[in-house]
Amino acid sequence: MATTHPPDTDSDPPSTGDGDSAQRAQRDLAELAFGRPAQVDELTRRRPLGLLPVESLELDLSDPAQRQFGDYELLEQIGKGGMGVVYRARQVSLDRQVAIKLLSAGPWASRDFIARFEREAQNAARMQHPCIVTIYEVGSNEHLHFFSMQLVRGQSLADMVRKHGPLGSMRAARLTGTIAEALAYAHGLGVLHLDLKPANVLLDEDGTPHVADFGLARRLDSALAMENEDVSGTPSYMAPEQAHARSHILNAATDIWGLGAILYELVTGAPPFRAGSAQETLRLVLEGTVRRPRRSQPHLPLDLEAVILKCLAHEPSARYASARALADDLARFIEHRSVLARPLNPAQRLARWARREPKLAATAMLAVSALVIGLIATTQQWRRAEGNARLAANSAVLANDRLWQARLDQAESDLRNGRPYAALPGLAANISEREALGLDASDDRLRIAMVAHSAPQLIDVITVDASITGVGLSPDGKLAAVAGNDSTLRLFDTASGHQKWNTALTGVPFVVTRKPVLVALQFTPDGRRILGHGYWGGAELDLPAPIGELEALIDATTGKQLLPPE
Repeated sequence: MATTHPPDTDSDPPSTGDGDSAQRAQRDLAELAFGRPAQVDELTRRRPLGLLPVESLELDLSDPAQRQFGDYELLEQIGKGGMGVVYRARQVSLDRQVAIKLLSAGPWASRDFIARFEREAQNAARMQHPCIVTIYEVGSNEHLHFFSMQLVRGQSLADMVRKHGPLGSMRAARLTGTIAEALAYAHGLGVLHLDLKPANVLLDEDGTPHVADFGLARRLDSALAMENEDVSGTPSYMAPEQAHARSHILNAATDIWGLGAILYELVTGAPPFRAGSAQETLRLVLEGTVRRPRRSQPHLPLDLEAVILKCLAHEPSARYASARALADDLARFIEHRSVLARPLNPAQRLARWARREPKLAATAMLAVSALVIGLIATTQQWRRAEGNARLAANSAVLANDRLWQARLDQAESDLRNGRPYAALPGLAANISEREALGLDASDDRLRIAMVAHSAPQLIDVITVDASITGVGLSPDGKLAAVAGNDSTLRLFDTASGHQKWNTALTGVPFVVTRKPVLVALQFTPDGRRILGHGYWGGAELDLPAPIGELEALIDATTGKQLLPPE
C-alpha cells in the first residue's frame, strides 16, 4: 500500500547525553529485530516515520532467531509496500497459516502513528465478510508493530493484469461487482477503505476476490462523512477529494472512485491517471480529465464505459450514491439489461432484451416475419382484386350507361308533367347501381332531394290497432280523435302519442247485427265534444256496403257517448 503522510511533528527530536544512550539502545533493538545494523542516517531521521525504507524489514528467514516472531513463525515473504512487508507465517498456538504484516516504521513509530494504526486495524477487524480479508490480531513484538490476517493463497488483481493484460468486459464487471458488494457491507458498518486499488484485491484459488489492506480504513460518523485530515492513499487511484487535505468531506463516494479505478485498470491495463512522479499524478487527479476507456479498448461496451465514467466523476455527487447501487448496475450489465448510467431508447432496449432471451426473441421474430409476409401477400392480392374490380366497373359503366340515361330522361319527363313520385324509382335505381360501381351519383340524389322537398313531410306516427276510418284534430291541435272499423273511438295526446281513452260506440238496441262506423270526426269549437258522422256497418268486419247513416256525439273529456240534441 503506497501511503503519503505529512511529516510526523510528534517525533522526539535528537538529544545528547542520556538521550544518546537511549538512541544507541534503540539501534541495538533494531539490530535484534532486523538481523542487520539499523541504517539510521541523517536523511532517514528527516523523513516521516511511515516512509522509512521497507528493506529494513526484509528478514533473513534462514536464521531461526529472525524467523521466530512471538507466537508466529515467519515462513516466506509474499509481498511488500510503502508501509511494510507481508510474510506467510504459522501461528504456533493455533497451528494455522496466516499472513502477517510488519510495519516499516518499526521501533521508531511515534505514539500517534501507533494509535492511528491500531485504531484503523480495529476498524478492519470489525468486518466479517467472505470477500474481505479477516484481521486476526493487532499488536507489537520487540517494539515492532504488526497485524496478522487471513491468508489468501493467490495473486492480486494487479499481478493478474500485469501478467495477462486487460480482462474481458464480463469478467471485469463480475469481479468489480463482487468487490462493490463487499464494500457495501463495509460501508454499512461505517468503515471506509480509502485505498482501493488492484494490488489490494487478492484472488483466492477459486478466483474469488478478497478486499485486503484496510491500513487507511476510517470509521465514519453518524452522517457517513468525515473530514479529510491529510493526503493518504496511492496517487494513481486516489479520488480528487483525497488528493487535497482538508478540502472535501470523505464519504462512500470516495470508495466509489476507487472501485471505478479498479474497473478502469481491469479493462484497459492501466490506472485512470499515471505520471512520472507522485506530485504530477496528484496534479492530474485534481485537474485532469479521465481518458475514455474506449480510446484504448475500442470494443469495450458503451454501457460498461458509462458505468466506469460515472464512478470516476470529478464531483462526488455525480457518482453512484452507494456501492450497492454500483453493484446493482453492474448486475444489469451482466444480465444484458439497460444500466442506469446510460439509459437506452426503445430500440436499444429491444435489442438488449433479444440478447437476454435469444430463444424467445427468435420465436417472436419468426412470428413477426410470418405476419409481415402474410400482410405483403394479402396486400398484393387485394391490389390485384382492386384492379380487376376497376376493370369490371368500367365494363359495367359502359354497359349500363344507356340504361341510366334512359331512366334519367324518364324522371325528367315525369317531373315536368307534375308526376314527381313517378320519377323516384328510376332515380333510386340509378343511385344504387352507380354507387355499387364506385361512381358518382350526386346528380340523381339532387333530383330526389327536389322531389322530397316539394312533397308532404311526415312529422310523427301514432299507431292504432285497427283500420282507421276517420280522424279529427282539436282546435288547438293537442288532441286527435281516431275512429276505427272496430266501432271504437280513441283519443290521443298528439305531443306524446299517449292514448287518453277509448270508447266502444253503441248502436240501436234492436239492430244487433249492425255496428256503427264513423268516417268523419270534428271537435266543437270549444274542444269539449266530438261530432261524428258515419254509417251502420255489418257485424262482421268484412261485410261490404253500409246500410243507413249515423250521427254520434262524444264527450271529449271522458269519452262518454252522448245523445245528440233534439
